[in-house]
Amino acid sequence: MMNVNVASNSKDIAPAHIVAETIYRLAPGELDSPLVIDVSRSGTRYPPEFLPPASFRILHTKISPYVERVVLPCIAEGAAVLMAQFPPTYVDPNRPADDIDPEMLGESWPAPVNPLPASVQSGTGLIHSLGSDYTPLYEDKLSVRDVERRIADYYVPYHDKLGELLAEKRSKFGRAFQLSCHSMSSVGPRDGVKRPDICLGDLDGATATPAYVELAAAAFRNKGFEVTSNKPFRGNELLRRHSAPERGVYSLQVEMRRDLYLNEKTRELHGGLALLQECFLEIARGIRTMPKSACDPVL
Repeated sequence: MMNVNVASNSKDIAPAHIVAETIYRLAPGELDSPLVIDVSRSGTRYPPEFLPPASFRILHTKISPYVERVVLPCIAEGAAVLMAQFPPTYVDPNRPADDIDPEMLGESWPAPVNPLPASVQSGTGLIHSLGSDYTPLYEDKLSVRDVERRIADYYVPYHDKLGELLAEKRSKFGRAFQLSCHSMSSVGPRDGVKRPDICLGDLDGATATPAYVELAAAAFRNKGFEVTSNKPFRGNELLRRHSAPERGVYSLQVEMRRDLYLNEKTRELHGGLALLQECFLEIARGIRTMPKSACDPVL
């Protein structure tokens, strides 16, 4: 049983429930709504045992910075916001539990592994092997025990809590909406191609209804942002694991281009933050007021 502490309130920080301090933070919605927003790759609380030889800069520039700042205002429209506190370089919630590169391990993994080719190439599987600029994070192999502990102590509790929140929303409203929020670099690190402002992913139409996708897309387009679907990112484990459209659980991923709200070199927030916050508030308001009949079947 984990110890749960309630953080003090302030006008700048949403009421938060801290679980074991480094696992997740939950900001409950202030109104009733079927929306759960998850921020899985912006954590900055580094576990004390996480001491790879790579520099802190190499580690820290792999997170999606300040995504929680973009979406936290949505609690005013009833959204529950779940935020991983640990960095994705330690263990990545948006990767399958078997997306493990056996070359990283000093011994055989006790179960079958399925390292995704894209994860191996980019060094961003369940356990990241590469930092920014594709710099190796580790000099030595990792032990199976170390990786198992990362999964059991961080990865599983985060997914369990997200699943619990979505189940609670579905039980109360007859439906639940997951909005998985991330940020991407403005230019592809390998191809050098400028990325769209916003990319919405639903595993190529498998996890969200057209009405949900259009509601989100319209919120961004109405503010002048370019919106694409499933390219360059279609979603990954957070959508695959938690979506269940046949049972009324709809999941959508949002990737925001980082330069829309911060300086990518200094990582300082700028005035664009407020405009993105308005977009997410519009999405949260739309979901809270959406008639149940709008949840049409996934095509």
